[in-house]
Amino acid sequence: MMLPLSILYFISGFTALLYQVVWQRMLGLFSGSDVRSVTIVIASYLLGLGIGSLISGIWSDRLTSRQAIQVYGLCNLAIAIFAIFSRFLFYDVLFLQLKSFAQSTSLILLVVFFSLLIPTILMGFSLPLISKAVNRHAKGSARLIGLFYGINTLGSGLGAFLSGWYIIGTIGYEKTLYFGAILSVLVGLLALILSLRVKNEQPIPFSGFKFSPFVSPQVLEWCFYVFLSGFAAISLEIIWFRLLDTILQSISYTYAHLLAFILIGNAIGSLVGASLIRQIRNPRSFFFILISSVITYSVLIIWLVSLYWQAHPTNLEVDIGYIDPQNLDAALFFKYLVLPFIILVPPNFLLGFYFPLVQKAVQTDDQQIGQRVGLIQVANILGNTTGSLLTGLWFLDVMGTAGSLRLLLFLGLGFFVLSFFKTKAIKYISIVVLMLIIVGFPNNTRLWAMLHGIPEQQYFIASEDATGVAGVTEANGKGTLLASGQAQAGFPYMSVHAILGSIPALLHPQPSRIMIIGLGSGGTAHTAGVNPLTQQIKVIELLGAELKVLNTYSKTSIGRPLRFLFSDPRYEFIVGDGRQELALADQQFDIIEADAIYPWRSRAGMLYSSEFFQEVRSHLAPGGIFVEWNVGLGTAQTFQSVFPYVTQLGMNDQLSVLVGSDHQVDFNPDVLLAKLQNPDVINFLNNAGVNIAKIRHDVQTAKVESYSHAQNGKPLPVNTDLFPRSEYYLNQPLLD
Repeated sequence: MMLPLSILYFISGFTALLYQVVWQRMLGLFSGSDVRSVTIVIASYLLGLGIGSLISGIWSDRLTSRQAIQVYGLCNLAIAIFAIFSRFLFYDVLFLQLKSFAQSTSLILLVVFFSLLIPTILMGFSLPLISKAVNRHAKGSARLIGLFYGINTLGSGLGAFLSGWYIIGTIGYEKTLYFGAILSVLVGLLALILSLRVKNEQPIPFSGFKFSPFVSPQVLEWCFYVFLSGFAAISLEIIWFRLLDTILQSISYTYAHLLAFILIGNAIGSLVGASLIRQIRNPRSFFFILISSVITYSVLIIWLVSLYWQAHPTNLEVDIGYIDPQNLDAALFFKYLVLPFIILVPPNFLLGFYFPLVQKAVQTDDQQIGQRVGLIQVANILGNTTGSLLTGLWFLDVMGTAGSLRLLLFLGLGFFVLSFFKTKAIKYISIVVLMLIIVGFPNNTRLWAMLHGIPEQQYFIASEDATGVAGVTEANGKGTLLASGQAQAGFPYMSVHAILGSIPALLHPQPSRIMIIGLGSGGTAHTAGVNPLTQQIKVIELLGAELKVLNTYSKTSIGRPLRFLFSDPRYEFIVGDGRQELALADQQFDIIEADAIYPWRSRAGMLYSSEFFQEVRSHLAPGGIFVEWNVGLGTAQTFQSVFPYVTQLGMNDQLSVLVGSDHQVDFNPDVLLAKLQNPDVINFLNNAGVNIAKIRHDVQTAKVESYSHAQNGKPLPVNTDLFPRSEYYLNQPLLD
């Protein structure tokens, strides 16, 4: 029974992470793609698991082994049914029908929590049920519980890896859910069949629910320790993701890739810990040393990596996160395999020890095996949830990454003190060492300068909040905006952005209202105000730290044009998800521009899908135009599938501009050149610090291609919300 049950539990771990990756993305359409919404989805997921663990922990002790396996099988069948209908619930209902509810953090948390409640509770049932199925006595149960926990986590790691790198990119989100549902049905049916082979023994006499574990000093104490360790673990995970997401350029493969390293490290640790648990005499002291070592190692390795990255910087303007399968080099291998391994695997291997370790400490009652498994799991999940919300929404916002790491070091210091309470010399040495690390660790600006490869003597300013990290550096009389590790744009404004902003505003006969999705360096948004007839410009930026760092940079000589941008009363700057803000807008616009990120970046598909383009089209005023940079990977063909008339402007070797509308857009170079002679236009562009002569030259030499869907339409693969092929281009190569 042990082998087939472990296989089934491995597969259910696989499906759990497959579902999580897909549901997180689908719910992100409703809640937004910012860090706030991601944190809310993760916290809601964890809370549901905790509730399920608590219920199952109390209930499972009343079941026989056969009954526990049967309930486990039924739970998987129910999860499969939910997975099949989740596309309708999360996309058709929440996103398409209830998007107006996504206007406050508390409301989003409430909606997301209840939408995930059923499947996460059912998933939370699993471990207490499995623990009860394979253990009839508390003595020696820690080993088996740890083994099954490790097997399940190993399945989760494989699920994250394969879903991220292959399954989603090959068949899309909806079919991935159906694939997961098939696996869940298989697990459920096989579990029911397997239960028939289990002896139908009588349960251990049960004298009603014992609530003593809730008040027992020993269990309560361990729940508190586990809560703190769960808090530290998820806080570190958020920081790991922020750091590595910056280094890896935040492409769609990154999240699942890093999650796989974390889970596999954790799984191996749990399996090794379970096999060694009998040799551990003092679980309490070992646990304290374990958690403090995890925190200390994590901080030190981040420090060392930042020093290495400063000494071996990459060209940020060239390194744009694109993986060329025809040009795989050692640097890519180092970034995606070596670096995640040394940062993530050792601490998560140590964290994997915690579950069998704690179970050895608390499993002392045959009647409460499932209960105590559930309680410990609940304590860990509550710690995870609290850490996720506090670190993701507050600590990073207030203290930044460096400050958050210092806070965790103080927690590690506390665990060190507790672990060596009998040995004063070691205790004092550990306190001194940790205090030196706390004091010597670089401040937030210096840390991010190092991680961007900026020399100490080079100008660098940074801003960090819950939405992410942004910075500006100067070298050779040029400024460069850095967002999430990538060079987004330069100062003075790059000609690409000057053209992208100014030409549409001059092309439209009367652009009264304009919406810009994506601020970047401000170049596109700033030059979009070139037309004196423009009265309102809404600028939506996902990364709030960008606004802060640009306001600071505006006080410098090179950043001086930003002063004109931020002082122009026509502009309204909004920190938020561009697509969400557009959907909730109660007005139409003459021009909408998506100065978006590269289509292969994580969640970029939300701004390159046919559904987004349809949303844009519905918010265009009569005669309105939509403008987007044609960066390839299906952008043009998706664009053409929505807009009846498309004009492609080849403005220079670097820029291809797509202009979409419900009518034919007349690109007349003579008319544009005449507008560029207007004194108000010239004065405006001079204040923006752009090269007017370059704009005129690009207008004169522009290559114009017109496309009519009625005449040239043909079925081609396009980017959709539920299948963002551009993000998963390694699996779905697209040709424009």
